[in-house]
Amino acid sequence: MGVLVKLADVLGVRPGDLVRLVTYGGLYETAHLDDLPAPGDLTLVLVVASVTPTLREDLARKGWTLSPLGGGYARIDGPMYDTYLAITDEVTEAERDDYLRLFSHRSALPGEAARWLKQWMRDTRMKQPDIEELPGYEEMFQKLVEAMPVEKRLAGLAPEQRLAGLAPEQRLAGLAPEQVILALPVEVLRMLSEEHLHSLPADVRETIKKRLRGIAH
Repeated sequence: MGVLVKLADVLGVRPGDLVRLVTYGGLYETAHLDDLPAPGDLTLVLVVASVTPTLREDLARKGWTLSPLGGGYARIDGPMYDTYLAITDEVTEAERDDYLRLFSHRSALPGEAARWLKQWMRDTRMKQPDIEELPGYEEMFQKLVEAMPVEKRLAGLAPEQRLAGLAPEQRLAGLAPEQVILALPVEVLRMLSEEHLHSLPADVRETIKKRLRGIAH
């Protein structure tokens, strides 16, 4: 029995991917006539991240139908070969498959699969320097970044780089009131009353004094 599997682009199904898979099936059967004597000896599988409008258009164009089987799998009725669909967004959740997550819209999780992806990207870059130009590279790289611990993502970044793109309220989120005061510009700190300064914790008052002395010098 032969099985042909086609993995669609992580970004989505391209027009004609399903028809292309069935065409591959015909070419494969032609080359293996003696090995595939019965109609059911060849099975086709299209692996996609999700069922997109493009895929539905391909099905409608050919008059084929999709029959869900559960767990992220479906049967495609209509082609001359037994044809199935594997939807990675759903299968990875149903089967807790961290490797399959790499080929879905789900974020990669820290662990063995993320380490494999890192090694694969390193080895592929050595063999193929222009790997960055390949479709889906940015998405795979982003998955690798998301799987890294936060401290590693931020390592080497200047404070302004860490805060770039954040709204003011996001920069201050989670800070205690006295910490928010320390984030104020020096010009605003100079406007604080002595009464208010004395109400602050001693370490906060000392930091404010140092900042004000720094400006004075």
